[in-house]
Amino acid sequence: MKKLKARISTDLGDPVLIRLLKLEAQESGETIREVLVKALRSYFSHRLETKALMRASESVFEEWNDPRDSEYDKL
Repeated sequence: MKKLKARISTDLGDPVLIRLLKLEAQESGETIREVLVKALRSYFSHRLETKALMRASESVFEEWNDPRDSEYDKL
């Protein structure tokens, strides 16, 4: 699989984040790029997992959707 090259340039806006990023890279023996890529992969992995769980739960709640339950709303 051919890797696409992409360059992102952004101002993190927080000196603490920059220090933490540099510290993590130094402590782990990785480059700043490697630390960022790992963090982004982890972030999006969790986001995709959360979205998948939400979709799965929506189908379960649809099964529970019963028009007769609206009687309880009147109480």
